[in-house]
Amino acid sequence: MATLNVMTKTDVADLIPEKWARKVRLDARYKSFWDRFEGAEGSRKPFILRNDFIKEPGDLVHINVQSRLRNAGVTGETTLKGSEGKLTFSQFDVSVDWIRNAVSFTKKAKKEALLDLIIASNGALSDWLAQEKDSDSFTELLSTATPDTLYGGDATGRTTLDAGCRFGTTEIDRLRLALIRKRAIPISIVQTGKQQIPIYGIAISEMDEYNLKADAVWVKRNCEALVRGESNPLISGALGMYNGCLIYPHYGLAGDQGTPLRPEASVYSTHTAIVTTITVGDSTDGVDYTRYFDDAGTICIVNSDGSREFVTYTGKEDYSFTGCTRGATYGADGAAGGASAYTDGEIITQYNQITKQIGFGAEILARSWAMHPNPTTEVEDYGFELGIGVEAVWGNKAIEDSNGNKPNYLTMESFASNPNRGY
Repeated sequence: MATLNVMTKTDVADLIPEKWARKVRLDARYKSFWDRFEGAEGSRKPFILRNDFIKEPGDLVHINVQSRLRNAGVTGETTLKGSEGKLTFSQFDVSVDWIRNAVSFTKKAKKEALLDLIIASNGALSDWLAQEKDSDSFTELLSTATPDTLYGGDATGRTTLDAGCRFGTTEIDRLRLALIRKRAIPISIVQTGKQQIPIYGIAISEMDEYNLKADAVWVKRNCEALVRGESNPLISGALGMYNGCLIYPHYGLAGDQGTPLRPEASVYSTHTAIVTTITVGDSTDGVDYTRYFDDAGTICIVNSDGSREFVTYTGKEDYSFTGCTRGATYGADGAAGGASAYTDGEIITQYNQITKQIGFGAEILARSWAMHPNPTTEVEDYGFELGIGVEAVWGNKAIEDSNGNKPNYLTMESFASNPNRGY
């Protein structure tokens, strides 16, 4: 019986450049916020990287980290034998799983397009890969691992954050002090005369950067500072240094509204004052508009006239907050207000316009690739429909000590209103 002489995936392999997968991976590395902090086991970098390419999705990758010597040693002629210090090693099991995405188009579209669709797809997929890596890392550090948390200004919790609790030099001092008291391993040591100064890092949002640049102490200190040495990979990309802390702003560069450090969304279409579901996006476009928000909690909606309404919610979809209770009481803002109607584009933030910072030293997260990004192809309709994608197997986990504590990092939550309310 005769069969069609079909084209196989091998026949269309020339459509995909051989170095395409490697380029996606490297491009994503350059675009990722956290990749600059990666290092091998024993390197004392913030992210400890270990690749294990014999693992399968769902497997565990074992990563070892070493803590400081904690014994007192001996003095004088005291016998050292029997009082030696022990190097303490911890092993972390990082679960690895698939991460995949793809772009598809027809051969006709590829021929008639004004740009090379494969090159365009490469850029889009590398953006996506960088975003997913960063988002997964932030989620692990901020939420899954439940780290120690401080609050800006005089706030004692989320419900007492207000306009006096913006991120500034005082908050940098407090994060540094907390890291020192936790005995966090510094990311670098600066020798000043005979004194060694530990250097830590702080990741902040773009709103924190805006507020910090308005801090007179920050401006004065950095104007007086000497050149920081741009060739140092730890310093490259930092906004500046204050009191032994390098400040690294994180920007949402992949097109999403908001970031893991400052969740934000916008009201989609108009809402009456009686609705109990707040819609923030189109349910048909496949975008997760609420990905950076807590699974349940409180949101703040900044109305077009500058007034605010606090809304509690019990769940969320990719495009909406559900189970909403309107006009909720919110700590420092006093008694509950009445529910109001919303118009398209009004800003929604987590709690009272909350923003998060991560103060960190070395060895805060273990990361592993079990399979580097590889190209995938799909051919349908006699080769007329083509798809190119990327697949990888990877995972990460916050580094803990034997008591389950996170010794080398902590977080802070502050207030950060949007100075451009409508955008």
